[in-house]
Amino acid sequence: MKKSNVSLLLGIIFLALMRVQGAPILRSGRCSCINTNDVMIHLKSLKDLQQFAPSLSCEKTEIIATMRNGDQICLNPDSTKVKELIKKWEKQVKQEKKQKKGKKYQKSRKVLKVKRSQRAHQKKTT
Repeated sequence: MKKSNVSLLLGIIFLALMRVQGAPILRSGRCSCINTNDVMIHLKSLKDLQQFAPSLSCEKTEIIATMRNGDQICLNPDSTKVKELIKKWEKQVKQEKKQKKGKKYQKSRKVLKVKRSQRAHQKKTT
């Protein structure tokens, strides 16, 4: 074989391997939740609530509740109890974000006040 043919063949093999390696793997019917529950969960015992929209790997909407003790429960997305829980969870998360933003704002204002008072004190002494 000639050198040009060998290099051409190696180039084609290299490109083919790159394409296979970079291609996404499609998994049909691989959902995280096999069974779902309609249980009512109290917000205080809930650590996190994740919602997964239908995708190529799973055709169903999945809702996974992570409890404070580490347990994970798959919830039925069509249940009215679960829909109410989602609304309450989203409301709680929004309130927590607002509280954090408010605390950051208050801290920055306190820092500014201290700096201004120090500047005024420095001007008087000099």
